[in-house]
Amino acid sequence: MKSRIWSVLLFLGVVATGILSVRYFWTHPGAEASPLNTSPAEAALPPGSVQLPAEKIAAAGIHTTPVGQRSLKLTRTVPGRIQYDDTRHIAVKAATAGALIDVKVKPGDPVSAGQVLAILSSPEVGTARSEVIQRGGELKLVQAELEWLQQSSDGMQILVVAIRKKQSIETIQVSLRDKSLGKSRDTMITAYSRFLLADSLSKGLATAGTSGAVSGRLIAERQNERESAEAALQAVLEQALFDSKQELKRSGNALELAQNKLKISQQHLTTLLGYEEVASSEKPHAVAENLSLVEVRAPFAGTIEKRIYANSERVQLGDTLFILADTTRLWVAADLREGEWAAMGMQANESVIVTTPAISGREFDAAVYYIGREVSPETNSVPLVATINNSDGHLRPGLFVRVQLPLGESREVLAVPESAISEHESKSFVFVDEGERTYRQVFIQRGTQEGGWVEVTSGLLGGENVVDQGAFVLKSELLLEREE
Repeated sequence: MKSRIWSVLLFLGVVATGILSVRYFWTHPGAEASPLNTSPAEAALPPGSVQLPAEKIAAAGIHTTPVGQRSLKLTRTVPGRIQYDDTRHIAVKAATAGALIDVKVKPGDPVSAGQVLAILSSPEVGTARSEVIQRGGELKLVQAELEWLQQSSDGMQILVVAIRKKQSIETIQVSLRDKSLGKSRDTMITAYSRFLLADSLSKGLATAGTSGAVSGRLIAERQNERESAEAALQAVLEQALFDSKQELKRSGNALELAQNKLKISQQHLTTLLGYEEVASSEKPHAVAENLSLVEVRAPFAGTIEKRIYANSERVQLGDTLFILADTTRLWVAADLREGEWAAMGMQANESVIVTTPAISGREFDAAVYYIGREVSPETNSVPLVATINNSDGHLRPGLFVRVQLPLGESREVLAVPESAISEHESKSFVFVDEGERTYRQVFIQRGTQEGGWVEVTSGLLGGENVVDQGAFVLKSELLLEREE
């Protein structure tokens, strides 16, 4: 009985459904079409495919490129920063205390080597210049004395030779008229005159003695006087020569001492100035009108990166006045961690690629300068420093960069342009051209990346044409379809 009742109810339900369906299609004549109101062609597209009108394809600038083999090197990109080259970046400090009279440069100014950056007034420098002047005067006196002694020694040598040749006093005086002998002239001439007199008397009495006119005793006395005069003359000559040599030595030592004192005072002044002051005949001292003035100069050509003090400010010894740097060459600093350990084998001057978001679309070549030897316990990394050319001035210290490091040898791989790869929910995919204005989404696995190309380890076989321009439009269309 119950089964019959259920059968009747089921029959009535079917009849009611049929009546409602007839009524619906009668009142909605277009309802025979697809419930999503899509064309047969679109309804036939497989999941993940997009079909666009030709006009929209042209407007989106969609372009494809074939998938093929390329030679890629395993690389890793690490973050880094542009830094000053430590060898061309210095703090120009005050070498002495004083007051700034004139600051001639400002940040950003290019300067040449030796250019005056500021003028400083320093009492200490004035004292040092005075000492240089004093030491220079002392040296001139010693030099003049040595020159006089040398001339006297030369004249004395001439006199000694003349005496030993027993020339007459008149002849000797004529030959030494323009010569300097110093205080020894009179002593030597007097001793020589006495010898000549004793010699003459001795010879005269010897002649008279042969005739018996003079006693032998007197002759002997005159002979003794002659020998005594000759011995005295010889002693005077020897003493004069010895004294002359000693005076020359003492004067030479005094000259060397005076030269050393002048050199020390000049070195002290150079230390205070920070540069060597060159004297001239017209201007013996570079700042003769004001001995305390100091010219603060650039030690090399570069750019003023920072100015610390202004005019009229007082500075102390060691205060930094300017930061000077040559920014035509900079450093790129990055850290190598465990994932980049293969890059530890890089050698000096090996090339790396540097990019920065600040300068889109441009790659910079940098050369490895050094790789650190010690692993930092704080970061578990070693530093890598590379030099980069910045002659055009586009890079600035502190700028964030990305450094592409080679981690292995080149190999042939299946690759697509980086611009062909899209990302969604941490998955990578490309759009493959299927023809008939249809593009199919294909998920891929990425591998090595270098120079704008990315290795595809799975998802593509090669030979496909992938969209490398306009993929964003296809991605947007695909996401819209999924939302609908």
